[in-house]
Amino acid sequence: MLAFVKYGTGSFEAEVRDIAKPEPKDNEVLLSVAGCGVCGSDLHAYRSSKGYEWVIPPVTLGHEFAGTIVATGRSVRHVKEGDRAAVIGIQGCGHCPVCRSGSTNLCLERQVIGLNMDGGMAAYAVVDAAYLVPIPDSLDPVMGALIEPISVAAHAMRKPVIRPGDRVVVSGPGPIGLFCGLFATSSGARVVMVGAEADAETRLPLARRLGFTTVNVNRDALDATLETAFEGSPPDLWVEASGAPQAFITAIEKVRGGGSLVIVGMYAQSFEWSPTPSVRAGHSVFFSYASISRDYHLALDLIAAGFIDPTQFANVYPLGEAEIAFKAALSGKTIKPVLVP
Repeated sequence: MLAFVKYGTGSFEAEVRDIAKPEPKDNEVLLSVAGCGVCGSDLHAYRSSKGYEWVIPPVTLGHEFAGTIVATGRSVRHVKEGDRAAVIGIQGCGHCPVCRSGSTNLCLERQVIGLNMDGGMAAYAVVDAAYLVPIPDSLDPVMGALIEPISVAAHAMRKPVIRPGDRVVVSGPGPIGLFCGLFATSSGARVVMVGAEADAETRLPLARRLGFTTVNVNRDALDATLETAFEGSPPDLWVEASGAPQAFITAIEKVRGGGSLVIVGMYAQSFEWSPTPSVRAGHSVFFSYASISRDYHLALDLIAAGFIDPTQFANVYPLGEAEIAFKAALSGKTIKPVLVP
């Protein structure tokens, strides 16, 4: 079968290869993959970014995917062949106190499918049956690839309290940032979406269509835009989804006293940050990583209710064009590339 494989530890050492079709173990299922999204973590692995040294090749990338079960292991009882499901990308041990509390995403022994083990950028993938979320027949299984990023935004936006009329800034108009913005507007907030020149062609125009005020920091005056959008008042909440150090620093500087910040971006490099200004300002700073099962179910509910239309965000590529899709994602010319076998 075809698969997009990270085959070396160097930057961009990944390609489409013909590999053996996997077989499910006792507690696993074999999925016929309908679609697999390209995530920021995949891009970091593709580039061999700092902090991703633990990704040991060869490994088939991809943790944002959905498909149809075509075979089950001997111990699997709650799902069957023909069922359609999305995959929970972060898999905890299931036994430790953290997992038993429900925070499987924070398990010290957690595994990320597509990074620690072969993932969904392939025609078929094996998945632990405990980490499946059923998807309804009404949802195109290709669009099931967007359930995971929506769930990440849902998890992040559980952290702050958002009230009608709140002033919210989101930096990073990628899928996670855009979904976070939608969650904020659902609570009645006003949202300013901040991007850069790389976002000008595709991502910021979509943000405007979604009803957000937008800023291209390479062309527009951020302060003036915030002044106009928020009628002279500072932001109540800043969601940092870009992974850009300067965006983090700017968020700390701009949020009002007593305001909140949600940090959901992943940073490829370390940078200097003094927490003292936030201490003096009484900021609430929340860090959010990945998502858990209940967030996937909320994502499905939002899609079913028509609150989020996944087709607005997906850019479909054949699996054989995976490298083209990755390069488009790196350039900001797509919203969410989805690879289809």
